[in-house]
This record gives sequence, C-alpha cells and structure tokens, in this order.
Amino acid sequence: MNKRIFIAISISPALQEIILQWENNLSNLPVRWLKGKNLHITIIPPWYESDVDSLIQKLKDMEGKTGAIELTFQRVTFGPDPRSPRLIWSEGKTPPQLPILRHEMSKKLEQKEEIRPFLLHLTLARFRQEDFRNFPVKTLDETVSWKETVRSLVLMESKLSPAGAEYEPLATINL
Repeated sequence: MNKRIFIAISISPALQEIILQWENNLSNLPVRWLKGKNLHITIIPPWYESDVDSLIQKLKDMEGKTGAIELTFQRVTFGPDPRSPRLIWSEGKTPPQLPILRHEMSKKLEQKEEIRPFLLHLTLARFRQEDFRNFPVKTLDETVSWKETVRSLVLMESKLSPAGAEYEPLATINL
C-alpha cells in the first residue's frame, strides 16, 4: 500500500513551547494553527511510496554525513505571497548545508528535485486564501529570534483528512 511520505526536520519541544506562547498574541485569527509534532520544516515534499522499508535503508546509509545544523528564524509573516496569503510562517536565513542535503537526499531517494531554491521557513498556521479578506489584520511582519540545533531528519507519513494533515514519524536519520 502506498503511503504519502516526506522528509522533514522536526521542531524540538522547547521551540514548540516558544511558538505556542507567540501564537497566543494572534489567537483571534481564523486560522488552523499547527501544533506539536505537526510543526516541521519540509526538506523533500510529499510523494507516494510503496516500499518504505527500502527507503528507510537508503536513508540510514546517509546517516552521520552532515553533522548538526544551526537554524535561526528571524521573522513571522503572511506567506508565501503576502498579497494573497494562505499561511502564517516564520522565515530565516537558509544554512548552506540544507540545499546540499536536499540535493543529495533527492538523488539518493530518486525523487525529482525541487526547481525552486530552498527557503528556510516554518509553517505556523494555514488558512484559506479567500478567508484573508475578513482578517482583522492585513499585515504581519514580526521580528523573532528563534533558534534550533538540528541533529536529525525524520521520514514522516502524511495522513490527510478534512480537518487537516496529521504527521507520523516513520524513521529518524541522524545527521
């Protein structure tokens, strides 16, 4: 059976707590906030896979090749297009290791590589574009200083439902 999977960086419980406190300031917005295990940074976007065990073995072959990666998020905005947004996300400067890692993993996993340059971002909330016109605020550009040391990646399964996606970790890959 095919599973919808992707490669991600999980967000630590410490940073999850900081984000949760920050979100309290915007609790009046009609958005679906991502919480806990659903907070992640996508490295390779979702695809359908039938042989997950073989894939996990390929990922395990890549362990220990990168080392820890430092992430810093500097601002929270509406995105990806601030004029017609569908997300609230936090952005930061992309560490040089991430695009290289994404390229190597795409090749190893035989996944079509994204054409767009890698943009470090963390989705905090989702909403329908058409709902934005009723938002009490139309601009969001808040400076933050959120830091995360990444020591592993996660193979996640994405389970879609009308209430939104839920993510389940299938394997951890140490950097």
